[in-house]
Amino acid sequence: MICGLIGTIHKLEPMRVELNVQGVIYAIAISVQTSAHLRIKLESSLDSSAIHLHITHIIREDMQALFGFVDTLEQETFERLLKINGVGSKVALAILSTFSAQKFLEIIASKDIKLLQKVPGVGAKSAGKILLDLAGFCTQVLESSKPQTHIASKHDITSALEALGYKASEIRQVLPNITATDTQSAIKEALRLLAR
Repeated sequence: MICGLIGTIHKLEPMRVELNVQGVIYAIAISVQTSAHLRIKLESSLDSSAIHLHITHIIREDMQALFGFVDTLEQETFERLLKINGVGSKVALAILSTFSAQKFLEIIASKDIKLLQKVPGVGAKSAGKILLDLAGFCTQVLESSKPQTHIASKHDITSALEALGYKASEIRQVLPNITATDTQSAIKEALRLLAR
């Protein structure tokens, strides 16, 4: 089971990326939101720097598919959508292409069925089922959204420090001691702690 890939972008389309991972090119389905994020990264990077995608790997008898996400909230939402009877990967990606994961969860929390029906492939019946099935998931995620942001920045800190050559074990030791709230300051603080 593939759970993540790190590589360079070989080809980028609105809902698909081909990722070159040490000479092997993977075709990965992505949302328009993820594609836009990758496009910005690609255009702002002078070299072909490596990107990290969280992967949901679906294996069925007749096919295998990779779905990529730069954001763990988007991945969790996608995986939760797939658990709803009648919602497949195509509809789940359409939802996450129409709305960011955060906006989608806000729509679920506000029970805005009309807005949800604007997603291609989601009718009144599907929208009602999605609203009903995701109510508990949405509440849980929105209540823990502040800690999620902190967890996401810890991931960014870890990635940055690993790119600088620090070992994961060293990084894990200093992470609990970091008090900075924004990622850039936290990385600087981590570097000071690692230099001791």
